[in-house]
Amino acid sequence: MRRDHTGLAFLAGLLLLGSAKMAGAHPAHAKPVNYPFVVGFERFHSGMDDEAYLAEGGFILLNELNCVACHAPPAPLADQFPGVVATNLEGVASRLAPLELEIFIRNPRFAKRDTTMPSLFAGPDRDLDEVAALRAWLGTLKKELPAHPVGDIERGRALYHRIGCVACHAPETGYRPPGVPDNAEIEMAGLASVPMNLADLYDLNALTEFLLRPNEHRPSGRMPDFGLSVADASDLAAYLKAGPDLVLPENLTEALSSEAPVVDAALVATGRGLFLTKQCHACHSMPGDDSAALSGPTAKPLAALDPGSTGGCFSERPVGGAVPFYGLDLVQRRALAAALRRLADRGELDPSREIDWRMKQLNCYACHERAGIGGPETSREVYFGFSGDEAVAMGREGHLPPPLDDVGTRLARETLEAILFGGGGPAKSRPHLVVPMPVYRREAGAPFPDLFRAADSSPPP
Repeated sequence: MRRDHTGLAFLAGLLLLGSAKMAGAHPAHAKPVNYPFVVGFERFHSGMDDEAYLAEGGFILLNELNCVACHAPPAPLADQFPGVVATNLEGVASRLAPLELEIFIRNPRFAKRDTTMPSLFAGPDRDLDEVAALRAWLGTLKKELPAHPVGDIERGRALYHRIGCVACHAPETGYRPPGVPDNAEIEMAGLASVPMNLADLYDLNALTEFLLRPNEHRPSGRMPDFGLSVADASDLAAYLKAGPDLVLPENLTEALSSEAPVVDAALVATGRGLFLTKQCHACHSMPGDDSAALSGPTAKPLAALDPGSTGGCFSERPVGGAVPFYGLDLVQRRALAAALRRLADRGELDPSREIDWRMKQLNCYACHERAGIGGPETSREVYFGFSGDEAVAMGREGHLPPPLDDVGTRLARETLEAILFGGGGPAKSRPHLVVPMPVYRREAGAPFPDLFRAADSSPPP
């Protein structure tokens, strides 16, 4: 159902070079797809969908690819399409080396083939002077990171496969969780896993810091806070860095300089200006200026876009100019076109539909089931750890996150808020579970308590 793109074929193995044995086994080196990976679309939609259902996936893409950052949705639908605040760039030069910053500016798909970040410099009119200026400015955005201990790889491997990481990310091929009989066959995960090949690009200390404070780095809440201790975050980081290092092809490394550029005040100022004129601040908050987050759509509104277009953002190859290149595949283009055709007919969502919509955005379905939808894939259940014999005796309820049916009537609003937003750490509503309930930024999860209460207190239609 998925079609590979050929525009970046010479980099097809970029993230898979190095030790063949580790590359095939380590979850950070699971083979990436060659299109923007949006988990809520990937799990629930395919090219086999009928037009109406595929359009629902297209609505997810409109928000998760942040199309609405440039193309305003109809005013009555604004709350449904808030867009996604991209990675916080404060301190980005302390997380990425100058070479990696340049790769992300030139074409993010060079470093992460499945990224949802579009490229503005992949077209035939690419201006390398502008690339150099943006790299110079981003290179000044440094932030001192606390020094974290070097973790233990084996403890990190066990932790990764025990606390629910594999609900979203790939398990390590060949890993056998404790307690699984030797003669039991472990099924391979069938559902798509959220890629995490950026573990290659962050150094060990920066990766540990990210795992400790993901909500600060990713304001969208797509990677929530699991309340890890420094020791656990260090162990996880050590394990995620245990795969082979990313190796760039010679024909690319010759074109790039890995040395830090000499700081030129004029070049830095030019780069800061380009960040605004290139509309980078439509997705990223302007470092040092909180008011510049999501500056507002500047292009045609969604309702004015042509669903039949094969150009612009729908283009199969970079076209240059101000048009971002996403590298969409055929199914995604079909879904987006179907959504645009049905945009005028989309009305306000009732509480149940809005819960479903938001759970797909935040990938809550990776762990929780509601109304017969979602929950951990059967082949992944074996990786959710038990806390002891009492939990084992409980069966599936002893180690899997609970279904969310009727949660709005079973739990008070204050309890729901405490579970979602915590109070310095994830709420332990089920102390027998090894898998913690992560803490979300209030902006990401704020609607859920009222939605659950409204949906579950209303009689079924």
